[in-house]
Amino acid sequence: MADKGIRHFDELNIARLSLISVQERIPADYRDWSVELEDGDRRYRVTCQALPEYGVPHGIDTDISAALVNLYIDQGSLGDGVVTCTPYQLLQMAGLDTSGRYYSALDESLKRLTTTTYFISEGWRDHPRGRWTNVNFRYIDRIEFTSGQADRLDATSVLRITLPQEIARSVRAGFLKSLDLSFMQTLRRPPTRALYRLLDAQRRDPENPDAVAMAYQVGLMEWAEACKIVTDRPSMAQRTLDAAHEELLEKGFLKSVEYVGRGKKKVLQYTFGEAFIPPDPALLQELADLGVTQTRALQLVREYGEVAVEDAAGRCKAILATGYKPRSRPAFFVDVLKHPSKYVVPEGVMPPQKPAQKAQRSKTAIQPQPTLFEGPSGASEEEIDEDARLRAQPRAKQVEEVMRTLTFLFRNDLKLQELDTLRLALDEQLEDPLEIKAWVIKGISSGQKSAIVRDLRTRLSLNFPRSN
Repeated sequence: MADKGIRHFDELNIARLSLISVQERIPADYRDWSVELEDGDRRYRVTCQALPEYGVPHGIDTDISAALVNLYIDQGSLGDGVVTCTPYQLLQMAGLDTSGRYYSALDESLKRLTTTTYFISEGWRDHPRGRWTNVNFRYIDRIEFTSGQADRLDATSVLRITLPQEIARSVRAGFLKSLDLSFMQTLRRPPTRALYRLLDAQRRDPENPDAVAMAYQVGLMEWAEACKIVTDRPSMAQRTLDAAHEELLEKGFLKSVEYVGRGKKKVLQYTFGEAFIPPDPALLQELADLGVTQTRALQLVREYGEVAVEDAAGRCKAILATGYKPRSRPAFFVDVLKHPSKYVVPEGVMPPQKPAQKAQRSKTAIQPQPTLFEGPSGASEEEIDEDARLRAQPRAKQVEEVMRTLTFLFRNDLKLQELDTLRLALDEQLEDPLEIKAWVIKGISSGQKSAIVRDLRTRLSLNFPRSN
């Protein structure tokens, strides 16, 4: 599972256009669809064409597609649109079980996303230029993977997935909305997760993504078409949606769902729960001033709460105002947030707070302690805690976590087969994962990345002379 309580992101075009059917299962001949919808005065068309052997994207494809966007963001959103990962990482980010049967389901999902083509007319937002455009693409532009079996990935594969430039450019331009991926993963069925993702996008104004509506109204049959529900019967559309509504109401994302009217003129009225209001943009800017990225800021707000994060930001700025210079301001902020009792806030330098904020502060939030702390060699306590946590994990988990780091660090330095050989060396206990990770990070941090890559290739060739 992705980290509990952490908020991730959705590319807003993908989420609003609902490129993946909310249906868990599709008819055998469901290989294409075309919808024409209205958004205010604007009409747009979306067409999907899939190969007969795979059918249109559906079911867990919504989880996999969301996970790919978040892995791309986590890996730096580089211009090539490439995501390098293991199947375990992809399933984990998607919140899916990492047992054997899901590797087969992942294989099928990636094939659907690679072979399906979308045509979008006047429906793709070029947000930096403030205009609507026409595009066509496949959700996965290119995929490479290593495997023990021909054409099928397995638990030991290494994947290199290239997103289409339309999606990659939009992510880099910041046309994103926060996606509570950990909440999405608590929803039991793929249709509910797909409907949550679509509703969470529809409440956003595409021309002003920070604006979030607390209600949304749409015609039932128009909504069924947007959700790619294969039926022309209102009763069937309502029955399919109600199965997802029930869980979204139970979880509090929806406050109420009402149907108004009869037959094909029936209208759906959604009211959203107040607990799902995103954080104050001013707070996000305050964290940006401390060097905390928006992605990380939203994760921390979701995990610790807006009040605690705001308190930590004030405490952090107060300590910095004394002249204290941490090695990393973002890491220092996170340590203040996680361990407030470690830090002294000098009297008279705490930034002024709004009365409402003062009333909400935890009575135990500020506890004077004798010293400021950074770990050995400038490492924050957060990093030290992470190493201890990893060492306590079973070896298989250590390998997966270390591969997560190494595939990111060497994504442009090692060939896919070399990454696969590295994985094999860790799996067969020819290399210790924690020692490799420490050696790599120390070398890269001291500016010796080229030497590390060269030495790593030598180590791998000694372990597997025929593979290199």
